[in-house]
Amino acid sequence: MGIRHLIFDLDGTLILLPVKWSDVRRKLSEMLQRRVRSIVELYSEIWMDKELFKVVSAIVEEHELKALTEVKVLDDSPKVLKELSSNYRLSLVTLQSDRVASAILDDLGVRSLFLAKVTRDDTPLREEQIRIVLDRTGFRAEETVVIGDLMNDVRAALRIGCWAIHICRRWTRRLREVDDRVRRVRSLKEVNDVLRSW
Repeated sequence: MGIRHLIFDLDGTLILLPVKWSDVRRKLSEMLQRRVRSIVELYSEIWMDKELFKVVSAIVEEHELKALTEVKVLDDSPKVLKELSSNYRLSLVTLQSDRVASAILDDLGVRSLFLAKVTRDDTPLREEQIRIVLDRTGFRAEETVVIGDLMNDVRAALRIGCWAIHICRRWTRRLREVDDRVRRVRSLKEVNDVLRSW
């Protein structure tokens, strides 16, 4: 297998952005006059209505910006990224806004490590985000690994033909593999070992 390119998710994978999501959902529910249970699902529903999406995204961004002062770095991610960047090209996909993602990457000192960055401002749909990264970088799906903390990351990667590493920090039971192209780990620090074993 010729892995040359790694696509990372941001929040929940490299950092933890402590947004009070219940407050965001409540504010969006009031504005939309209906109950919002999942912001990710809401993004998918309203993506084609660009004006409504901008309004919703701005409300979310307001809460994300407030949380920037309390970002938690996960698994010494800046060090892990710098080590991985010596053997692989790195890209980023995120459901954060470009403004928020850029601020986080700058604070971590890793912005220059990423060949491409796709945020919700480009599209809030993970599969489309991955496709955009592949288009921008010229890498093929079969030489790319998507690394994220949600099954949505894994499913999107598999649909496109990429490999995936699922970061499962909270799982207490034994991690089982779901597909030959997926590995599950408990920490970013295990990623390099997984890549060498493939």
